[in-house]
Amino acid sequence: MVQEALKPTLTTRSPAWSPARVYLVGSGVLLLVLTVAGFAVSTAFPTARDQVASGSEHIFGVFETNGWHNVAALFSAVVAFGFALRPEWSRTGALVKGAAYVVVTAAIALSGDDTFLVASNNADQVIHGSLAVGGLLSGLLTRPQKRTRQDIQRVA
Repeated sequence: MVQEALKPTLTTRSPAWSPARVYLVGSGVLLLVLTVAGFAVSTAFPTARDQVASGSEHIFGVFETNGWHNVAALFSAVVAFGFALRPEWSRTGALVKGAAYVVVTAAIALSGDDTFLVASNNADQVIHGSLAVGGLLSGLLTRPQKRTRQDIQRVA
């Protein structure tokens, strides 16, 4: 009995913030700020590629945006906050967001800024690339959460 009580559990749940969770909250806050600023400067939702340039504005004079870009940033922020709610989801969330931003960065770099309805420029690509690297790096730096005996018993 005593030895059973002294045995370490499968994992220890730490209240400390993992790198992945810090990334998720940080990127969520950044994207939320950019969303609010973006909607303050542009609410245009172009429906054709040739309208993207005419309907876009610049956040802080640097980042090109339009309504579609603002909605995409808001969605990404909500996803980040959703994954950050549970520490055991943070590693997966950071890796998923990092991989998604790799795809976004590559798609815009390979096809050009004016291919999609989302307004984008090189400054945006720096943000997209940073979010990709940050997500993947923080996800890899965060140790996977092992399931505790209580978790296993709850599922069974």
